[in-house]
Amino acid sequence: MFAVGSVAMVSASQTKSPESKMTTEQVVREGSFELDDSADKALLVFTPEGERTWVKGWNPKPVYPPQQGVMFKANSVFRVDQEEERSLWTIVEADSSEHVAEYIYVVEGERLSRVRVQIEPLSERHCRVHVHYVHTAISEKGVEFVASVTEEAYTKKMRDWQRMVSAAIR
Repeated sequence: MFAVGSVAMVSASQTKSPESKMTTEQVVREGSFELDDSADKALLVFTPEGERTWVKGWNPKPVYPPQQGVMFKANSVFRVDQEEERSLWTIVEADSSEHVAEYIYVVEGERLSRVRVQIEPLSERHCRVHVHYVHTAISEKGVEFVASVTEEAYTKKMRDWQRMVSAAIR
């Protein structure tokens, strides 16, 4: 029915920042899972407004362009305040025809992250969701976060996403 694809660690590195003695780290994770829906409909749940349907506490607030909801368009900027995290997001790519949603976001005082979601149509009512993350620590708290993004944790995240998105699209 729903299959969770492989998860891979693409790279992880550790360096010393020249302007400080802080260790910085970066981790890259990729994974995928399948959904019983069209690629067009699946992409909608990975837009800023669409994620409200399945991400607990997700409440994006538009910064640019200033309007009621967040526009799914390249260079749109929005803020998300979730639990103890405050983040500022920019849409890098919003391509409905290629089924791509790509974002860069900064979690204040912690990390810079990039996430790319690409939906691969498998049939008219079935698709595979590919998710690629790059997390770069910008503080000691960020280094702790990056260390927590293990292969096992990412595999669980993809399973959780599949379950929550599947429930949202039913």
